[in-house]
Amino acid sequence: MISLEDAQQHILAGIGPLSVERVFLDEALGRVLAADVLAVRAQPPADNSAMDGYAVRWADVSALASELGCGDDLHPTEHAGVRLTVAQAVQAGGWSDRPVGPGEAARIMTGAPLPPGDDLLVVMREWTDEGDDSVLIRQCGHGPGAHIRRAGEDIQEGEAYLLGGRTLQAPDLALLASQGVTQVDVRRAPIVGIVSTGDEVHDPGTPLPPGHIWNSNVSGLKALVREAGGIPRYLGIARDSHESLREVFGRIGGCDALVSIGGVSVGDFDFVKDVLEELGGEQTFWKVAMRPGKPNACGTVAGIPYFGLPGNPVSSMVSFLQYVRPALRRMQGSADLYLPTVDAVTTDELRTRKGFLFLLRGVLSRGEGGYVVSTTGAQGSGIMRSLSLANCLVAVPEDVDVVPAGARVRVQLLPWSHAGQPDPGLRLP
Repeated sequence: MISLEDAQQHILAGIGPLSVERVFLDEALGRVLAADVLAVRAQPPADNSAMDGYAVRWADVSALASELGCGDDLHPTEHAGVRLTVAQAVQAGGWSDRPVGPGEAARIMTGAPLPPGDDLLVVMREWTDEGDDSVLIRQCGHGPGAHIRRAGEDIQEGEAYLLGGRTLQAPDLALLASQGVTQVDVRRAPIVGIVSTGDEVHDPGTPLPPGHIWNSNVSGLKALVREAGGIPRYLGIARDSHESLREVFGRIGGCDALVSIGGVSVGDFDFVKDVLEELGGEQTFWKVAMRPGKPNACGTVAGIPYFGLPGNPVSSMVSFLQYVRPALRRMQGSADLYLPTVDAVTTDELRTRKGFLFLLRGVLSRGEGGYVVSTTGAQGSGIMRSLSLANCLVAVPEDVDVVPAGARVRVQLLPWSHAGQPDPGLRLP
Protein backbone atom coordinates (compact mmCIF):
# COMPACT_ATOMS: atom_id res chain seq x y z
CA MET A 1 0.00 0.00 0.00
CA ILE A 2 1.04 3.58 -0.58
CA SER A 3 0.02 6.79 1.17
CA LEU A 4 -2.72 9.07 -0.10
CA GLU A 5 -0.21 11.79 -0.93
CA ASP A 6 2.03 9.38 -2.87
CA ALA A 7 -0.99 8.13 -4.80
CA GLN A 8 -1.97 11.69 -5.72
CA GLN A 9 1.55 12.51 -6.89
CA HIS A 10 1.73 9.32 -9.01
CA ILE A 11 -1.52 10.29 -10.71
CA LEU A 12 -0.70 13.93 -11.35
CA ALA A 13 2.80 13.15 -12.66
CA GLY A 14 1.31 11.70 -15.83
CA ILE A 15 -1.35 14.33 -16.48
CA GLY A 16 -1.05 17.60 -18.37
CA PRO A 17 -3.53 20.28 -19.43
CA LEU A 18 -5.92 19.71 -22.31
CA SER A 19 -6.17 21.89 -25.40
CA VAL A 20 -7.45 25.46 -25.42
CA GLU A 21 -10.80 26.61 -26.71
CA ARG A 22 -12.44 30.02 -26.93
CA VAL A 23 -15.86 30.50 -25.36
CA PHE A 24 -18.27 33.39 -24.91
CA LEU A 25 -18.49 34.93 -21.45
CA ASP A 26 -21.98 33.51 -20.97
CA GLU A 27 -20.42 30.03 -21.25
CA ALA A 28 -17.31 30.71 -19.18
CA LEU A 29 -18.60 30.34 -15.61
CA GLY A 30 -16.58 27.63 -13.84
CA ARG A 31 -14.12 27.26 -16.73
CA VAL A 32 -10.37 27.57 -16.17
CA LEU A 33 -8.42 30.37 -17.85
CA ALA A 34 -5.78 29.08 -20.25
CA ALA A 35 -3.50 32.13 -19.94
CA ASP A 36 -3.13 35.48 -18.22
CA VAL A 37 -5.51 38.20 -19.41
CA LEU A 38 -3.95 41.64 -19.93
CA ALA A 39 -5.80 44.91 -19.55
CA VAL A 40 -6.34 46.82 -22.79
CA ARG A 41 -6.92 50.05 -20.89
CA ALA A 42 -6.67 51.48 -17.39
CA GLN A 43 -9.64 51.06 -15.11
CA PRO A 44 -11.05 53.56 -14.37
CA PRO A 45 -9.81 55.11 -17.63
CA ALA A 46 -9.79 58.60 -16.10
CA ASP A 47 -10.05 60.28 -12.71
CA ASN A 48 -13.75 60.33 -11.79
CA SER A 49 -16.03 61.31 -8.99
CA ALA A 50 -17.01 58.82 -6.29
CA MET A 51 -19.93 61.03 -5.21
CA ASP A 52 -22.65 63.32 -6.49
CA GLY A 53 -21.32 66.74 -5.56
CA TYR A 54 -18.93 69.48 -6.62
CA ALA A 55 -15.37 69.36 -7.91
CA VAL A 56 -13.45 72.20 -6.28
CA ARG A 57 -9.85 73.36 -5.89
CA TRP A 58 -8.16 72.57 -2.58
CA ALA A 59 -6.79 76.12 -2.50
CA ASP A 60 -10.37 77.43 -2.27
CA VAL A 61 -11.44 75.23 0.66
CA SER A 62 -8.23 74.47 2.57
CA ALA A 63 -8.77 77.31 5.03
CA LEU A 64 -12.30 76.03 5.74
CA ALA A 65 -10.95 72.51 6.21
CA SER A 66 -8.25 73.73 8.59
CA GLU A 67 -10.68 75.75 10.64
CA LEU A 68 -13.33 73.04 10.99
CA GLY A 69 -11.14 69.96 11.04
CA CYS A 70 -13.23 68.71 8.15
CA GLY A 71 -13.63 65.00 7.51
CA ASP A 72 -15.99 62.41 6.18
CA ASP A 73 -17.07 61.49 9.69
CA LEU A 74 -18.31 65.02 10.49
CA HIS A 75 -21.55 66.80 9.61
CA PRO A 76 -22.08 70.32 8.23
CA THR A 77 -21.89 73.08 10.80
CA GLU A 78 -23.34 76.57 11.04
CA HIS A 79 -20.09 78.04 9.75
CA ALA A 80 -20.51 80.60 6.96
CA GLY A 81 -18.57 78.31 4.61
CA VAL A 82 -17.07 79.14 1.22
CA ARG A 83 -19.20 80.29 -1.71
CA LEU A 84 -18.05 79.29 -5.19
CA THR A 85 -19.37 79.98 -8.68
CA VAL A 86 -20.79 76.91 -10.45
CA ALA A 87 -19.07 77.27 -13.80
CA GLN A 88 -19.98 73.91 -15.40
CA ALA A 89 -21.64 70.55 -14.88
CA VAL A 90 -20.33 67.08 -15.79
CA GLN A 91 -22.50 63.97 -15.85
CA ALA A 92 -21.53 60.29 -16.05
CA GLY A 93 -20.58 59.63 -19.67
CA GLY A 94 -19.78 63.29 -20.20
CA TRP A 95 -16.45 65.03 -20.63
CA SER A 96 -15.06 68.47 -19.92
CA ASP A 97 -11.90 70.13 -21.17
CA ARG A 98 -12.60 73.30 -19.18
CA PRO A 99 -10.39 73.57 -16.08
CA VAL A 100 -11.84 74.38 -12.66
CA GLY A 101 -10.57 77.88 -12.05
CA PRO A 102 -10.02 79.80 -8.81
CA GLY A 103 -13.28 80.48 -7.00
CA GLU A 104 -15.12 77.98 -9.21
CA ALA A 105 -16.85 74.64 -8.73
CA ALA A 106 -18.01 72.03 -11.22
CA ARG A 107 -21.25 70.23 -10.44
CA ILE A 108 -20.41 66.55 -10.98
CA MET A 109 -22.24 63.24 -10.84
CA THR A 110 -21.01 59.88 -9.54
CA GLY A 111 -18.77 58.23 -12.13
CA ALA A 112 -18.32 61.38 -14.18
CA PRO A 113 -14.74 62.17 -15.29
CA LEU A 114 -13.15 65.10 -13.52
CA PRO A 115 -12.52 68.30 -15.46
CA PRO A 116 -8.92 69.58 -15.61
CA GLY A 117 -7.64 71.31 -12.53
CA ASP A 118 -4.84 71.19 -10.01
CA ASP A 119 -5.40 69.71 -6.56
CA LEU A 120 -9.09 68.91 -7.08
CA LEU A 121 -11.36 67.23 -4.58
CA VAL A 122 -15.06 66.43 -4.64
CA VAL A 123 -17.38 67.79 -1.98
CA MET A 124 -20.46 65.71 -1.32
CA ARG A 125 -23.72 67.35 -2.30
CA GLU A 126 -25.03 66.83 1.24
CA TRP A 127 -22.31 69.17 2.54
CA THR A 128 -23.45 72.13 0.43
CA ASP A 129 -26.19 74.70 0.06
CA GLU A 130 -26.99 74.95 -3.63
CA GLY A 131 -27.98 78.09 -5.53
CA ASP A 132 -28.80 78.69 -9.17
CA ASP A 133 -25.29 79.58 -10.24
CA SER A 134 -23.31 79.23 -7.01
CA VAL A 135 -22.78 76.75 -4.19
CA LEU A 136 -21.96 77.25 -0.52
CA ILE A 137 -19.42 74.71 0.73
CA ARG A 138 -20.04 74.05 4.43
CA GLN A 139 -17.93 70.91 4.85
CA CYS A 140 -15.21 69.20 2.82
CA GLY A 141 -12.78 66.33 2.72
CA HIS A 142 -9.30 66.11 4.20
CA GLY A 143 -7.35 67.25 1.16
CA PRO A 144 -6.82 66.96 -2.58
CA GLY A 145 -8.21 63.74 -4.03
CA ALA A 146 -11.06 63.35 -1.55
CA HIS A 147 -13.95 61.37 -3.08
CA ILE A 148 -12.04 60.89 -6.32
CA ARG A 149 -11.39 57.54 -7.98
CA ARG A 150 -8.00 57.75 -9.64
CA ALA A 151 -7.35 56.50 -13.17
CA GLY A 152 -5.98 52.97 -13.05
CA GLU A 153 -6.52 52.50 -9.31
CA ASP A 154 -8.36 49.23 -10.09
CA ILE A 155 -6.35 48.00 -13.09
CA GLN A 156 -3.39 49.48 -14.95
CA GLU A 157 -3.19 49.23 -18.72
CA GLY A 158 -1.16 46.15 -19.67
CA GLU A 159 -1.56 44.59 -16.22
CA ALA A 160 -2.37 40.87 -15.95
CA TYR A 161 -5.61 41.27 -14.05
CA LEU A 162 -6.69 37.60 -14.25
CA LEU A 163 -4.09 34.85 -14.18
CA GLY A 164 -4.04 31.61 -16.12
CA GLY A 165 -5.23 28.67 -14.04
CA ARG A 166 -8.01 30.65 -12.39
CA THR A 167 -11.48 29.15 -12.26
CA LEU A 168 -13.76 31.90 -13.54
CA GLN A 169 -16.50 33.09 -11.19
CA ALA A 170 -19.17 35.78 -11.50
CA PRO A 171 -16.94 38.76 -10.51
CA ASP A 172 -14.30 37.61 -12.99
CA LEU A 173 -16.82 37.62 -15.83
CA ALA A 174 -17.89 41.14 -14.87
CA LEU A 175 -14.23 42.20 -14.78
CA LEU A 176 -13.65 40.75 -18.25
CA ALA A 177 -16.71 42.52 -19.59
CA SER A 178 -15.49 45.81 -18.10
CA GLN A 179 -12.43 45.44 -20.35
CA GLY A 180 -14.60 44.88 -23.41
CA VAL A 181 -13.93 41.13 -23.55
CA THR A 182 -16.65 39.03 -25.20
CA GLN A 183 -14.75 35.71 -25.54
CA VAL A 184 -12.06 34.14 -23.41
CA ASP A 185 -9.55 31.29 -23.84
CA VAL A 186 -10.11 28.39 -21.45
CA ARG A 187 -8.94 24.80 -21.20
CA ARG A 188 -11.22 22.22 -22.70
CA ALA A 189 -13.50 20.47 -20.22
CA PRO A 190 -12.40 16.82 -19.83
CA ILE A 191 -14.85 14.15 -20.95
CA VAL A 192 -15.01 11.44 -18.30
CA GLY A 193 -16.27 7.98 -19.18
CA ILE A 194 -18.04 6.23 -16.30
CA VAL A 195 -18.47 2.45 -16.21
CA SER A 196 -20.40 0.63 -13.52
CA THR A 197 -19.70 -3.06 -12.89
CA GLY A 198 -21.53 -5.98 -11.31
CA ASP A 199 -24.29 -8.49 -12.01
CA GLU A 200 -26.30 -7.09 -9.11
CA VAL A 201 -26.41 -3.47 -10.34
CA HIS A 202 -29.31 -1.98 -12.33
CA ASP A 203 -30.04 1.56 -13.46
CA PRO A 204 -32.84 3.33 -11.58
CA GLY A 205 -36.21 2.88 -13.25
CA THR A 206 -35.69 -0.80 -14.05
CA PRO A 207 -37.13 -3.72 -12.04
CA LEU A 208 -34.94 -5.20 -9.31
CA PRO A 209 -34.51 -8.98 -8.97
CA PRO A 210 -34.10 -10.25 -5.38
CA GLY A 211 -30.75 -9.30 -3.84
CA HIS A 212 -29.98 -6.67 -6.49
CA ILE A 213 -29.50 -2.90 -6.13
CA TRP A 214 -30.10 0.23 -8.11
CA ASN A 215 -27.08 2.04 -9.47
CA SER A 216 -26.60 4.94 -7.05
CA ASN A 217 -22.88 5.50 -7.62
CA VAL A 218 -23.22 6.74 -11.18
CA SER A 219 -25.55 9.60 -10.25
CA GLY A 220 -23.18 10.76 -7.52
CA LEU A 221 -20.09 10.50 -9.70
CA LYS A 222 -21.73 12.32 -12.61
CA ALA A 223 -22.43 15.22 -10.26
CA LEU A 224 -18.87 15.18 -8.92
CA VAL A 225 -17.47 15.20 -12.47
CA ARG A 226 -19.56 18.28 -13.28
CA GLU A 227 -18.51 20.01 -10.05
CA ALA A 228 -14.87 19.39 -10.97
CA GLY A 229 -15.44 21.04 -14.37
CA GLY A 230 -15.70 17.86 -16.44
CA ILE A 231 -18.34 16.37 -18.71
CA PRO A 232 -19.61 12.94 -17.59
CA ARG A 233 -20.30 10.28 -20.20
CA TYR A 234 -22.05 7.19 -18.82
CA LEU A 235 -20.86 4.11 -20.76
CA GLY A 236 -23.15 1.60 -19.09
CA ILE A 237 -22.96 -1.40 -16.77
CA ALA A 238 -20.36 -4.11 -17.33
CA ARG A 239 -21.46 -7.48 -15.97
CA ASP A 240 -19.15 -9.79 -14.06
CA SER A 241 -17.54 -11.45 -17.05
CA HIS A 242 -14.48 -10.78 -19.12
CA GLU A 243 -16.61 -10.48 -22.26
CA SER A 244 -18.94 -7.84 -20.85
CA LEU A 245 -16.09 -5.84 -19.36
CA ARG A 246 -14.21 -5.85 -22.67
CA GLU A 247 -17.32 -4.69 -24.53
CA VAL A 248 -18.17 -1.81 -22.18
CA PHE A 249 -14.57 -0.66 -21.75
CA GLY A 250 -14.38 -0.61 -25.53
CA ARG A 251 -16.75 2.38 -25.55
CA ILE A 252 -14.16 4.83 -24.22
CA GLY A 253 -13.38 6.45 -27.58
CA GLY A 254 -13.39 10.24 -27.24
CA CYS A 255 -12.96 10.22 -23.46
CA ASP A 256 -10.16 12.03 -21.67
CA ALA A 257 -10.36 9.86 -18.54
CA LEU A 258 -12.10 6.65 -17.50
CA VAL A 259 -13.71 5.89 -14.15
CA SER A 260 -15.00 2.43 -13.27
CA ILE A 261 -16.98 1.53 -10.18
CA GLY A 262 -16.42 -1.76 -8.37
CA GLY A 263 -14.60 -4.91 -9.36
CA VAL A 264 -11.18 -3.79 -8.09
CA SER A 265 -11.05 -5.66 -4.78
CA VAL A 266 -10.21 -9.33 -4.17
CA GLY A 267 -13.60 -10.96 -4.80
CA ASP A 268 -14.05 -14.03 -7.00
CA PHE A 269 -15.63 -11.90 -9.73
CA ASP A 270 -13.43 -8.81 -9.55
CA PHE A 271 -12.12 -9.02 -13.12
CA VAL A 272 -11.51 -5.33 -13.88
CA LYS A 273 -7.74 -5.43 -13.38
CA ASP A 274 -7.40 -8.54 -15.58
CA VAL A 275 -9.39 -7.02 -18.44
CA LEU A 276 -7.48 -3.75 -18.26
CA GLU A 277 -4.23 -5.66 -18.64
CA GLU A 278 -5.68 -7.48 -21.65
CA LEU A 279 -6.53 -4.10 -23.20
CA GLY A 280 -2.97 -2.86 -22.71
CA GLY A 281 -3.68 -0.83 -19.63
CA GLU A 282 -1.00 -0.09 -17.05
CA GLN A 283 -1.73 -0.02 -13.33
CA THR A 284 0.21 2.53 -11.28
CA PHE A 285 -1.08 1.37 -7.91
CA TRP A 286 -3.89 -0.68 -6.46
CA LYS A 287 -4.15 -0.22 -2.68
CA VAL A 288 -3.93 3.02 -0.72
CA ALA A 289 -3.55 3.36 3.05
CA MET A 290 -6.80 5.30 3.29
CA ARG A 291 -10.26 4.49 4.57
CA PRO A 292 -12.79 4.59 3.17
CA GLY A 293 -11.28 3.81 -0.22
CA LYS A 294 -8.47 1.31 0.30
CA PRO A 295 -8.85 -0.53 -3.07
CA ASN A 296 -8.19 1.89 -5.93
CA ALA A 297 -6.84 0.62 -9.25
CA CYS A 298 -5.32 3.71 -10.87
CA GLY A 299 -3.27 3.78 -14.05
CA THR A 300 -3.83 4.27 -17.77
CA VAL A 301 -5.80 2.53 -20.52
CA ALA A 302 -5.88 3.43 -24.22
CA GLY A 303 -3.60 6.37 -23.46
CA ILE A 304 -5.90 8.07 -20.95
CA PRO A 305 -5.91 8.11 -17.13
CA TYR A 306 -7.91 5.31 -15.55
CA PHE A 307 -9.45 5.27 -12.08
CA GLY A 308 -10.92 2.05 -10.70
CA LEU A 309 -12.98 3.15 -7.71
CA PRO A 310 -14.44 0.91 -5.00
CA GLY A 311 -18.05 -0.20 -5.30
CA ASN A 312 -19.21 0.94 -1.87
CA PRO A 313 -20.92 4.32 -2.37
CA VAL A 314 -19.04 6.32 0.26
CA SER A 315 -15.70 4.77 -0.69
CA SER A 316 -16.36 5.58 -4.34
CA MET A 317 -17.17 9.25 -3.78
CA VAL A 318 -14.45 9.88 -1.20
CA SER A 319 -11.90 8.25 -3.51
CA PHE A 320 -13.11 10.40 -6.41
CA LEU A 321 -12.56 13.56 -4.38
CA GLN A 322 -9.01 12.56 -3.46
CA TYR A 323 -7.79 11.16 -6.81
CA VAL A 324 -10.06 11.91 -9.74
CA ARG A 325 -11.01 15.47 -8.89
CA PRO A 326 -7.38 16.72 -8.68
CA ALA A 327 -6.63 14.96 -11.96
CA LEU A 328 -9.57 16.63 -13.70
CA ARG A 329 -8.52 20.00 -12.30
CA ARG A 330 -4.97 19.39 -13.62
CA MET A 331 -6.39 18.57 -17.08
CA GLN A 332 -8.02 22.01 -17.06
CA GLY A 333 -4.80 23.73 -16.02
CA SER A 334 -6.32 24.76 -12.70
CA ALA A 335 -4.11 26.36 -10.06
CA ASP A 336 -6.43 24.96 -7.37
CA LEU A 337 -6.23 21.18 -7.50
CA TYR A 338 -7.41 20.19 -4.05
CA LEU A 339 -10.37 20.86 -1.79
CA PRO A 340 -9.72 23.47 0.94
CA THR A 341 -8.83 22.45 4.50
CA VAL A 342 -9.26 24.15 7.87
CA ASP A 343 -8.50 23.25 11.48
CA ALA A 344 -11.31 22.51 13.92
CA VAL A 345 -11.90 21.10 17.39
CA THR A 346 -13.67 17.76 17.45
CA THR A 347 -16.64 17.41 19.77
CA ASP A 348 -16.49 13.61 19.49
CA GLU A 349 -13.91 11.05 20.46
CA LEU A 350 -12.67 9.55 17.19
CA ARG A 351 -11.66 5.88 17.15
CA THR A 352 -9.90 4.54 14.06
CA ARG A 353 -7.19 2.01 13.20
CA LYS A 354 -3.48 2.69 12.94
CA GLY A 355 -1.91 2.25 9.53
CA PHE A 356 -4.63 4.07 7.58
CA LEU A 357 -5.49 7.71 7.00
CA PHE A 358 -9.16 7.82 7.96
CA LEU A 359 -11.43 10.42 6.37
CA LEU A 360 -14.51 10.52 8.57
CA ARG A 361 -17.70 12.20 7.47
CA GLY A 362 -18.34 15.27 9.62
CA VAL A 363 -20.34 18.43 10.13
CA LEU A 364 -18.30 21.62 10.52
CA SER A 365 -19.87 24.58 12.33
CA ARG A 366 -18.93 27.78 14.15
CA GLY A 367 -17.98 27.54 17.81
CA GLU A 368 -17.07 30.17 20.39
CA GLY A 369 -13.36 29.98 19.65
CA GLY A 370 -13.46 28.93 16.01
CA TYR A 371 -14.56 25.89 14.03
CA VAL A 372 -15.90 22.77 15.72
CA VAL A 373 -16.64 19.47 14.02
CA SER A 374 -18.68 16.40 14.87
CA THR A 375 -19.12 13.15 12.96
CA THR A 376 -22.33 12.25 11.18
CA GLY A 377 -22.62 9.02 13.16
CA ALA A 378 -21.91 5.53 11.88
CA GLN A 379 -19.07 5.57 9.36
CA GLY A 380 -19.67 2.39 7.35
CA SER A 381 -18.69 2.78 3.69
CA GLY A 382 -22.15 1.69 2.59
CA ILE A 383 -24.00 4.30 4.66
CA MET A 384 -24.75 6.86 1.95
CA ARG A 385 -26.77 9.17 4.18
CA SER A 386 -23.69 9.79 6.32
CA LEU A 387 -22.09 11.54 3.34
CA SER A 388 -25.29 13.37 2.44
CA LEU A 389 -25.37 14.82 5.97
CA ALA A 390 -21.69 15.79 5.92
CA ASN A 391 -20.11 19.05 4.83
CA CYS A 392 -16.54 17.93 5.51
CA LEU A 393 -14.16 15.02 5.99
CA VAL A 394 -12.24 14.76 9.26
CA ALA A 395 -8.68 13.48 8.75
CA VAL A 396 -7.26 11.11 11.35
CA PRO A 397 -3.58 10.30 10.56
CA GLU A 398 -2.12 6.80 10.18
CA ASP A 399 -0.20 6.90 13.47
CA VAL A 400 -3.29 7.60 15.59
CA ASP A 401 -6.11 5.30 16.64
CA VAL A 402 -7.87 7.51 19.20
CA VAL A 403 -8.45 11.27 18.98
CA PRO A 404 -9.97 12.60 22.22
CA ALA A 405 -12.87 15.02 22.19
CA GLY A 406 -11.56 18.58 22.34
CA ALA A 407 -8.50 17.84 20.20
CA ARG A 408 -7.60 19.86 17.12
CA VAL A 409 -8.06 18.05 13.81
CA ARG A 410 -7.61 18.85 10.13
CA VAL A 411 -10.86 19.06 8.15
CA GLN A 412 -11.33 18.92 4.38
CA LEU A 413 -14.31 20.91 3.12
CA LEU A 414 -16.60 19.07 0.74
CA PRO A 415 -17.64 20.79 -2.51
CA TRP A 416 -21.14 21.34 -1.17
CA SER A 417 -19.97 22.65 2.21
CA HIS A 418 -21.03 26.25 1.52
CA ALA A 419 -24.59 25.58 0.44
CA GLY A 420 -25.92 28.39 2.64
CA GLN A 421 -27.54 29.00 6.00
CA PRO A 422 -30.93 30.19 7.20
CA ASP A 423 -29.72 33.45 8.78
CA PRO A 424 -27.26 36.13 7.58
CA GLY A 425 -24.79 35.49 10.40
CA LEU A 426 -22.75 38.61 9.60
CA ARG A 427 -22.35 39.84 13.19
CA LEU A 428 -20.03 38.50 15.85
CA PRO A 429 -21.94 37.02 18.79
